[in-house]
Amino acid sequence: MKVRPAGSGDRGRIRAIARDSFQASYSLSPQQIETIVEDAFGEETLAERLEDPNAVVLVAEHEVEDTEDVQGFVDVTVGEEKTIHWLHVDPTARGDGIATALIERVREENDETPLAARILEDAVEGGDFLERFGLERTGNDRTEFGEEEFAVARFTEGGGTSRANEPSVAVPGALTVDGTDRFIDRDDALPGREAPFFPVFSGENREDRYGYFCSQCGSTDVAADGLDRLECDNCGNVHLADE
Repeated sequence: MKVRPAGSGDRGRIRAIARDSFQASYSLSPQQIETIVEDAFGEETLAERLEDPNAVVLVAEHEVEDTEDVQGFVDVTVGEEKTIHWLHVDPTARGDGIATALIERVREENDETPLAARILEDAVEGGDFLERFGLERTGNDRTEFGEEEFAVARFTEGGGTSRANEPSVAVPGALTVDGTDRFIDRDDALPGREAPFFPVFSGENREDRYGYFCSQCGSTDVAADGLDRLECDNCGNVHLADE
């Protein structure tokens, strides 16, 4: 396996790997995938990344089925931290240590600079993989592709926080939403990435569920899906069912 800096001739292969990786390992719709690929991996965008003095884009050449080709890449911005933005491996070449080789090469570059990462929440296995290298989830963010916003998870080396399941704002017993009093059960917290969620009810008897209160930002603008996943539309704080 050979890890080297990406060149202009690698742009088409990088784009193809990204598309295949999104389709195999991200909980995104086909339209969302095409939007991200077009926005983040278009010819002009990749050309700018390859010319950016603060960017490091590496590719890994590896033999699969007797053919040597680029099978993975990593895109990093170097500043106070080395922040991984994209790390993708062709699904047909996974299991051969390509992603590991790319991360190890990134660590070798400016080895005194700590490693960090920003990955889409929809990356099914991305967080688990980063944690194997000592990165810990430290927060949430949002990014935009096309005209759609996507939730992003931030990871840093040794950056875990004991406050992840503690409210960042005061949790009242009741609050007014759209001119109507709603009531919060402060004894029934659901852990969030940044801070817990608390169920909100229409009446004081707490029988008629109204929604959820995000104690990261104080918003009740929280969406829930059929998998019991919660996401605050105001700050991006999330609760996953398996948490």
